[in-house]
Amino acid sequence: MVKFIVSLLILVILALGAVLLVREDPGFMLLRYRDYTVETTLAFGLVVLIVLVIALYYGLRLLRGIWRLPRTMRRQSQNRRYARARRQLNQGLIDLSEGRFEKAEHHLMHLVDSSESPLVHYLGAARAAQLQGKHDARDKYLKDAHEANPDAELAVGVTQAELQLAHQQTEQALATLTHLHSIAPRHDYVTMLLARAYFDLKDWQALVEILPEVRRKKLLKESRLKKMEQAGYRGILDLASGDQANFEQAWSKIPKAMQSDTVMMRYYLDLMAQQGWYSSKAEQLVLKALDNQWDDGLIECYGRFEAKDANVQLARVEKWLDEFGHNENLLLALGRIAMRARLWGKAQGYLEASIGASATPAACLALAELFEHQLQQPLKAASYYQQGLKLSLETKD
Repeated sequence: MVKFIVSLLILVILALGAVLLVREDPGFMLLRYRDYTVETTLAFGLVVLIVLVIALYYGLRLLRGIWRLPRTMRRQSQNRRYARARRQLNQGLIDLSEGRFEKAEHHLMHLVDSSESPLVHYLGAARAAQLQGKHDARDKYLKDAHEANPDAELAVGVTQAELQLAHQQTEQALATLTHLHSIAPRHDYVTMLLARAYFDLKDWQALVEILPEVRRKKLLKESRLKKMEQAGYRGILDLASGDQANFEQAWSKIPKAMQSDTVMMRYYLDLMAQQGWYSSKAEQLVLKALDNQWDDGLIECYGRFEAKDANVQLARVEKWLDEFGHNENLLLALGRIAMRARLWGKAQGYLEASIGASATPAACLALAELFEHQLQQPLKAASYYQQGLKLSLETKD
């Protein structure tokens, strides 16, 4: 409307200007067509011409408006449908956020065919269906989402993988994520979800291969990432524990930072102790770690580690007595090493001292076995078996 008024004002100014221009000499205009003749002044002729131009312009606009009327009405109708669909979408998302999942699904799907963004409706409805336990409906909505917008394959796939993981459909999620990773190998969120799927499925080899990328991009919190790294590399060691050469090779491939982790070292020593294997590199690694920072769990594991010479091992561990003499884990380790060195009296003294510092089921069991098998004192052995069993039950409670 403002544009029309401005245009009209400009034309009036031009007309007045033309009249003023010919005021001194109004001029003469003659129009003749066949037997018809029109005579007028130049000023009047210019005014008539301007009026005709204006009339022609707005007449053409009127005709164009009439011609476009059906299309305009369709567009307005469509805009109204879009507006209603947007209101349904907004309400559905609010219901989904507030936990009204059935209502959310209803609002999201009510006018999906009239929406300008059906993908958002379908993805929201899939989440609402999942939270109601309607997994068939969830899968249908995801399929509809892909059909509504095939170019949004990544968005649909990520949502599908998230919902599958939440429903513990880990194998299906892995298949989805593997496909997504093939089409978007640098997508951070897909990489993080893929690591989670490997972890849940205990696919340790695949997990340790992808974890360096997860760490480099800082895709997980440090505590969560460290837990996954420890589980993955422990799994790798378990897979290789049938042969010492393969086991040592698997350990050598573990990053140095993880080799220095006390949890990993304890696990490494435990597996070696279970198999009765010896490795000078492993022993030096543990001794160096204990020299740098004391760890109760690590010294307990080292007590079960079978060195080549138990007497030399005993002497190495006894050097910590001055600093940690009342530590039950150190005394237990000394008792076990002394038993392997066949120093029965020294073993008894260390084990009794360990129980005196803080009684543990492991120390009671070791002392009971010493009394039963080496010292031939079954009554004392039975007493310590009983004490160890009682401690074990209390620990479980």
